[in-house]
Amino acid sequence: MSKRLSDPNVLLSILDNLPTSIFVKDEDLKFVYSNKLHCNMIGKDEGTLLGKCDLDFYPAEDATGFVARDTAVLDFDEESISEEFARNEQGLQMPVLTRKARLVGPDGKVYLIGTNSDLTDIRHRENQARALSETVPVGVAQIDEHLDVIFANPLFNAYCGGNCSEQDQARMIAKLREQNPGFPGTACKFEAVVQGLGNQPRNVIVISSGWLDLGARSRSATISLVDISQMTELQRINNDVVRLNQELAANVRKLAEAQDELVKKGRMEQLGQLTATVAHELRNPLGAVRTSAFLLERKLRDKGMGVEAQLERINKGILRCDNIITQLLDFSRSKQLQCSPADLDAWLTTLIEEEARKLPAQINVELVLGLDQRHVPFDGGRLQRAVINMISNAVEALIGNGEQIFTTDGETPKLLISTFFKNEHVSLRVKDNGPGIPEDVLVRIREPLFTTKSFGTGLGIPAIEQIAVQHGGRLDIETELGGGTSFTVWLPISPKAEIEKAA
Repeated sequence: MSKRLSDPNVLLSILDNLPTSIFVKDEDLKFVYSNKLHCNMIGKDEGTLLGKCDLDFYPAEDATGFVARDTAVLDFDEESISEEFARNEQGLQMPVLTRKARLVGPDGKVYLIGTNSDLTDIRHRENQARALSETVPVGVAQIDEHLDVIFANPLFNAYCGGNCSEQDQARMIAKLREQNPGFPGTACKFEAVVQGLGNQPRNVIVISSGWLDLGARSRSATISLVDISQMTELQRINNDVVRLNQELAANVRKLAEAQDELVKKGRMEQLGQLTATVAHELRNPLGAVRTSAFLLERKLRDKGMGVEAQLERINKGILRCDNIITQLLDFSRSKQLQCSPADLDAWLTTLIEEEARKLPAQINVELVLGLDQRHVPFDGGRLQRAVINMISNAVEALIGNGEQIFTTDGETPKLLISTFFKNEHVSLRVKDNGPGIPEDVLVRIREPLFTTKSFGTGLGIPAIEQIAVQHGGRLDIETELGGGTSFTVWLPISPKAEIEKAA
């Protein structure tokens, strides 16, 4: 740590050259020291000042005030800050900011030490700042500790109501304090709504410098009001544009879906015409083939000619062709449903008993019913085709078109057919324990004519979904590789008229 500076000559040299006016008076208020700047400021050299008091240099009206303030500082040990006027050699007055304090010297004597700051430059800069504030697009005001407005530019007054009345200014300050209790003494920034400019509410950002010590004027705060109404309006417009873009995107998406639906309907109409032609052109000769095969089987039975296997393949081929024609007809039908309330569990029990007899012997069928005799409106003929298609898909997933078992871990091929009620809908589910559906197949499985089978039409699952939608319901497909697949048809509990409308 450096030693404390104690050489009086060095100290006096420093004080003499400080860019601040400094003077010292004794208990009798006579000058005992004046640095160069103080001498220049009042136009007196140090030799003339020392040992003299203010009454020796200034008019009585000026000197009396100086003496009174100096006496108060020495008697009450209170720092004094005041605006005064110093007179130079030409007798011209210049405004100064004077600070005075009581000081006890090393010799035990009491002294008064003071400084003077020329306010001319400060006032000049202040006036420049105020002139500039007249043109800036920001409301600017200076407020003292009593919340009185010292200065306000035209825009600030406009925010107050368009005039310079103290009542309007006070009303504005009070309103801003309600929105931020720390305003204006604490440095802060906040948003507020003010009423002005033709009584139109304006959104503004309020900025306060907090209390600043400006000497004789005690403390004051500078307030700025920045109008952000246009920014707010631009934000609102931007939000509207974003919303309109979102609506436009949604409408474009709906339009694309509608176009896809129109294309799909057009294809379905073409497919319906094709189906009618296929049904007409194939079913008649197919019936003739079936009849001929039946007669051949009767004539050749027990003849020992070894043609039983060939006849069996003919019958299977006829059945497969007949199923294909049936799927085409199921998918292309657009006739109105004939729905009537019935006990779905009882209806399903009868249907499964019939279909289970047609399934390969190695497949175990389990039926779990959970509707408690609840009546559901449905078209028996159309729903029957959906259930049969679900069972056929499940069987093909389990054993393909032959005898090979596709279940995992050697489990017994199993079909679980169940019903249950949830959220005003009933569900009819067919679940298998087969290998599951790969992801690339699952994303396309609802597409008409898409199939992974060499003998399939790709219309079974689309037909199931179409029947569910015609009933006002939907088709859910859940699958897990190695964990099986479930097809669930949901049907609403609703009056017949609502179902017909949905169809």
